Amino acid sequence: MLRTYRGSCHCQSVKFEARIDFVKGTVKCNCGFCSKLRLWLVNVRPHDFRLLVGDNALAQYRGKNPVAHHPFCKQCGVHVFDRVDMPNGTGYPYINVNIACIDEFDLNEALNAPIDYQNGRADDWGNPPAETRHL
Repeated sequence: MLRTYRGSCHCQSVKFEARIDFVKGTVKCNCGFCSKLRLWLVNVRPHDFRLLVGDNALAQYRGKNPVAHHPFCKQCGVHVFDRVDMPNGTGYPYINVNIACIDEFDLNEALNAPIDYQNGRADDWGNPPAETRHL
């Protein structure tokens, strides 16, 4: 069931609103970026994400993946979301919301959601990695 959540970075310079359905699951990826940050993500369509405050507070990191944009707060350094353009493994653009940045986050809701483990390290997005315990 889609529900609207609000979230923010640590210093509150970046605030967002996203319509999320945790029943559809969450994502943990083993690529260098996600694994170093220990990101736990949930995918939403761009029309279900709205940056409320902080466009000017964001800096952007671009890694090896040419379709992935990794904005983060310039003040506190928190990585709130990613924007992933086409082409990618899903066939459509999406936003990866860092679920740790959801305000009033219900950990049980996320823990009860299925987790899709992605093998970004091997650029094999359709198959989970052999090892996921560290994610």
